[in-house]
Amino acid sequence: MPPEEHIAREERFARLRRLKQFLRYMPRRAVFHKYPLIGRFAAAARKRAYLWSFKTANLRPSFYAGSILSLLPVMGMQLPLAFLLCLLLRGNFMVMGGLQFITNPFTAAPIYYATHQLGRTVIEASGFGRGLDTVEPLDLETVPEPTTPPRLEPAKVTPPPPPHEMHWGRRVGTAINALVIGGVISGALLGLLLDLLWRLGAEYYARKHPPAVRASRSTEDPSPPK
Repeated sequence: MPPEEHIAREERFARLRRLKQFLRYMPRRAVFHKYPLIGRFAAAARKRAYLWSFKTANLRPSFYAGSILSLLPVMGMQLPLAFLLCLLLRGNFMVMGGLQFITNPFTAAPIYYATHQLGRTVIEASGFGRGLDTVEPLDLETVPEPTTPPRLEPAKVTPPPPPHEMHWGRRVGTAINALVIGGVISGALLGLLLDLLWRLGAEYYARKHPPAVRASRSTEDPSPPK
């Protein structure tokens, strides 16, 4: 074996070893059966090659859908939902499942606080996502005088509660909407960042390691007949 080919082979094996070290933190095909709930579908999952494919067509849905799902307030159901999304979108489950570990018992509180604040800002700026039981304040000056007979007492108009005294149901609804809106926006931005990094990394690797052109083993003369 020529020295150049031997060096290229060693570099390729070194890259594979580094990749395997990184992939051990992801839901792999070999240990799929160990995961709760989704482990019972291990046999069917192993037959679907796109769940483990690193082609761009299978990675891009995993970047976006996985990032959004990882920032939504569904901790505890993320892996089953990621598996369903991979089946629907033909995505890579190793990537989408690995992204779900972004939110864990140690990072959930700061992540959900940040997405809630972002969603709350969007709701306050646009008005979209408020609770369903919103009560607009009533302007008593615009209420017409009751037309009742003189001998009857006028109807009493009970003013609504002040705007700052929000009903608890509206508060819960708005908080959930803020978490969802903030998670979708943050997840989409994270997915875009991962997509760009993957594309740039793939282009850089293609430039640094162009495909080798193998010499033909044919003994025939390639020149056209005279």
